[in-house]
Amino acid sequence: MSLPTDDILLVLKENWGHSAFRPLQEDIIRSVLAGQDTLALLPTGGGKSVCFQVPALARPGLCLVVSPLIALMKDQVENLRKRGIKAEAVFSGMSHQEIDQTLDNCVYGPVKFLYVSPERLLTDMFRARVGRMKVSLLAVDEAHCLSQWGYDFRPPYLQIAALRELLPGVPVIALTATATEHVKLDIVEKLQFRPGSRVFQQSFARPNLSYSALATEDKLRRLLEVVRGVGADKTSIVYARTRRQTEDTAAYLQQSGVKAAAYHAGLPADQRARTQQDWMENRVRCIVATNAFGMGIDKPDVRLVVHLEAPDSLEAYYQEAGRAGRDEKYAFAVLLQGPNDADELRRRTQQAYPPLDTVRRVYQALANFSRTAVGGGELVAFDFDIQHFAETYRIKALDAHNSLRTLAREGFVQLNEAVNTPAKVHIPIDHHDLYRFQVANAQHDQLIKSLLRFNGGELFSGFQRISENSLAQHLKLSVLDVRKTLLFLHRSGIIQYQPRHESPQALFTTPRFDADKLPLDQKRLLRARDLALEKTESVVHYADGGRCRQQLLLEYFGELDAAPCKVCDFCLAEKKARQAPAPTTDLRQQLLTMLKAQPQTPREILTHFAPGQATAVTEQLRELVEMGQLQYAPDGRLG
Repeated sequence: MSLPTDDILLVLKENWGHSAFRPLQEDIIRSVLAGQDTLALLPTGGGKSVCFQVPALARPGLCLVVSPLIALMKDQVENLRKRGIKAEAVFSGMSHQEIDQTLDNCVYGPVKFLYVSPERLLTDMFRARVGRMKVSLLAVDEAHCLSQWGYDFRPPYLQIAALRELLPGVPVIALTATATEHVKLDIVEKLQFRPGSRVFQQSFARPNLSYSALATEDKLRRLLEVVRGVGADKTSIVYARTRRQTEDTAAYLQQSGVKAAAYHAGLPADQRARTQQDWMENRVRCIVATNAFGMGIDKPDVRLVVHLEAPDSLEAYYQEAGRAGRDEKYAFAVLLQGPNDADELRRRTQQAYPPLDTVRRVYQALANFSRTAVGGGELVAFDFDIQHFAETYRIKALDAHNSLRTLAREGFVQLNEAVNTPAKVHIPIDHHDLYRFQVANAQHDQLIKSLLRFNGGELFSGFQRISENSLAQHLKLSVLDVRKTLLFLHRSGIIQYQPRHESPQALFTTPRFDADKLPLDQKRLLRARDLALEKTESVVHYADGGRCRQQLLLEYFGELDAAPCKVCDFCLAEKKARQAPAPTTDLRQQLLTMLKAQPQTPREILTHFAPGQATAVTEQLRELVEMGQLQYAPDGRLG
């Protein structure tokens, strides 16, 4: 059955306030409504979520959404709830009782969307319930995670095919912003698309986005020039590789008069939330963040995205750079390139695949850290601070990080960054039993009454968020005393209480193995390393340039006949060279004369030239050093 255009437009307008679909959205939605398995490739900001949310709302039944990132899941659930749409999520870190209650709500209640992390799909609890849910659509977000050819392979995603067997006749929509030809074929195969399936792909071209890769010996100074060049009052994102780098860079920009702030998972949850809100509301103009920032955030007016270091794949770079200019107005994506960045990127990729002995040692240490016995611990989340873990077991932090990533890629463990989860309470007993408890335990009566006053009878039907701070203020108690009482009531069986949580977590995604018998596949790991090195070389090739940046990106994604974009740094330089008269000054000779008279550092040299000449000056300096006409002194000066 196909719905008239007016009907799906009405769903869009009533829930999102839009009067028209973006390119390809309507075609994708109609394919889903026709019951066809559908693969949708839309660039960052192309409106992927609407492609499954509109058809789910246009039909009876529940939409089951598989998503890999807890933070992204929680954002989407919150956004749906704000629109009055019933949505739930099941992910690592939730208690057994809350998962049980949530799944029951999806079987018996009016829930429209259930978001599930992939490792939960084939648990006994989920399998027992999913067949009783009225599932009308299966949506697979970040579908590139299915493919070992992709840049972010997640083994639990391979369980989706088995899930389809429990949902006969239910169509699937797979969505991603980045997929090469290999990955597209893999998605269709691994999800067992049925005959008549459809693939929709919007071009990866972003005509409004100007890509640049700028060589520099002083990234902070060059960053400041770029930010000021675009406009320090414009909205920007700067991606750094480490938490320390985000803080140092934000501090430098602040000292230079830019309204900047750092954002990373190591900050307290309330500080992260406040920083993000300040940026969303333009009190902070430049946010300096690690790469997870920006996923699921709908801020269309980002004018600039800068990478201080290249990511390890063009898929990741395309996604992160694509957070600029989502309003389709002119925007900039800039990669800053230091002289040793390519070699450093290759070295990091090699290090990301440590020896198997190291991986087994880290696996055993994780078992000791979590006190998990052989055969136990499956999907039981525990708080996990990697620095504390590495120090406790005398493992190099880098070895710990890379070994855990290897174990995650192989499907044995999962690491979750800190996600702020508010405190929740559910009352599992009936009103009469609760009243009898209050009469017999007068010292707890006021707290129970306050819980009911703030949250109402919904506490009896499921977990509800509570504010421990508000309860403490109302009762004139300390937050610690409120938590102690809630914990006592929990242990007494009067309430089910989940304290507020904001720490990073880890879990074993399979029953724990004896480390010596951990079934690591050496050949597969070597293939994965070789593929990662190929992806690294694609990034190096892009950064080296020599051609239109957008053409290089599009060719990587299989678009082989794209015209030059005319707005990247290469295209603009070519245009300028065609238009400019022959230079009257030999830049090379000018540099040699200057440095013969007075040796200087690269930063000092650049102060003699206009900002627009920085790239040309840097390139000339590098060539002169390579030819032996200039040399670095021990103090860093060239002469």
